[in-house]
Amino acid sequence: MKKFLLLLTLISIGTWFKADLYSTLRPTFLADGGTDCIKVLTSQGIAHTSLGNTSSGSCGIKNAVRITSFPSTQLSSPITVSCPFALKLNGFLNEIEAKEITHMGSYNCREIRGSSLLSEHAYGTAIDISHIDSASVLRDWAKKTDKGETLNRANKAACDWFNNVLTPDTNAAHKDHFHL
Repeated sequence: MKKFLLLLTLISIGTWFKADLYSTLRPTFLADGGTDCIKVLTSQGIAHTSLGNTSSGSCGIKNAVRITSFPSTQLSSPITVSCPFALKLNGFLNEIEAKEITHMGSYNCREIRGSSLLSEHAYGTAIDISHIDSASVLRDWAKKTDKGETLNRANKAACDWFNNVLTPDTNAAHKDHFHL
C-alpha cells in the first residue's frame, strides 16, 4: 500500500512520470494471494472458477477468478476480478448486508476516461455497482430515504475496504454508479 501511494505521489508531482511507465509498474504492486487466496474463497462459500494469471494486451489480472455468486449476495451477472479483490468485495458485501447488487462491469482493459492511465478495471481490482438491494445510485444517491441511507452506508463502508472509491460526488462520470 505504501509503495502504491508513493507511486501515485510521484505521478502527481512530476510530468516526467509517463502513463506508460505507470502502466508498466502498477502490476508489480498487486498481490495475487496465491493458492491460499483460492482456499479462502472456497472456505467462505464464494462460487468461483480459478483462471490463473490472465492478460490482454497491456492489461492483466494476477490470480484471476470468475465469481458467479457470493454466499449472501446475488450478483446481476458473473464478474472476473483478482482473488484478493474478490475477498475484499465479499467482506464489503457482508458488512453492508447486501442481498443483491447490480453491477456495470469488473475486468475491462481500458484507460481512465480522459486519461492515458490504465483503469483499475484493467487489473481486475475494480467493480462498478449501480444498485444495492434495489437502491439506485442514479435515482437514490444523497436522498433522505431508506434507499438513500443504504447507499450512504455502503459508501462509508467502501472507504474501509477499498483504496479507490468513486461516487456521484466525485464527478459526472460516476453519476450512476459506485466505482470500488
